[in-house]
Amino acid sequence: MTRPFPPIRRLGPEDGARCAALSVDRGWSPEPAKWSLLLTASEVFGVDAPDGRGLAGSVTLTSWGADYAAVGMMLVAARYERRGLGRALMEHLLRAAGDDATVTLFATDMGRPLYEKLGFTPVRRSVSFVGRFRVPSGHDGHGVRAATEADLPAILTLDRAAFGGDRGRILSRLPAYADRIAVAEDGGPPGQGIVGYAAAWRNTPASTVIGPLVAPDGETARRLVTALAADARTPVRLDLDPDRAELPGWAHAHGLEPAGRNVVMAHGEVAERGAPGHLFAPISVALA
Repeated sequence: MTRPFPPIRRLGPEDGARCAALSVDRGWSPEPAKWSLLLTASEVFGVDAPDGRGLAGSVTLTSWGADYAAVGMMLVAARYERRGLGRALMEHLLRAAGDDATVTLFATDMGRPLYEKLGFTPVRRSVSFVGRFRVPSGHDGHGVRAATEADLPAILTLDRAAFGGDRGRILSRLPAYADRIAVAEDGGPPGQGIVGYAAAWRNTPASTVIGPLVAPDGETARRLVTALAADARTPVRLDLDPDRAELPGWAHAHGLEPAGRNVVMAHGEVAERGAPGHLFAPISVALA
């Protein structure tokens, strides 16, 4: 007889090892650092496995205010597939987000049918570009420098204007989570002329993700990517909108190959917020 699932519960930092094991069960990297960040700064919901072996499933809700949120890490253990657990987790998450919230996510081909049944609609495409970055000739790092702790207030202000929501609960933890953060300046006083920023962090021991990436234009975005990727000792990953002209072709020309495709989907009213043209890469596909 099939055992029923236990109730959905809120997971905490003490569940980090179980979350990492669930990632591995689905063929993903364990990413303990990312799970630590999400379990601390977001709401992570999960279901304990009826057989007592860790988690049967999980999903993460990150709120960017009262009416805007992101879904990530929607995972169901392989042995519990096709038993309605994924739908139950997503319905629980949507109730937690609230009826008036717009909720976004990066959908794989496998997950998209479920999300469509729940009322999510496509917003744009996303492609992961991965590879050994080739530094452009003549790169001198002009106008870009390593961020300091004193830059964080300016970064948060810049990000809020570009994103149209407060991502401070995640970004305030970025200095501890990221390997490196770079800022672009317009030549004003130090710390006061910041016009863009980007972070590089280890997705796996063998891969470096660059994100978030916020800049006023493509040229500044390229300078930020170059500054971070030039020192990377691993392949670099950039999650980009392939329908924008500023970065995909340039990234490909400098060694990054299309390696994965997702669709960004939204549940609820999709309204233009902030300055979307200044947003070049997400913090993570777990934080749409």
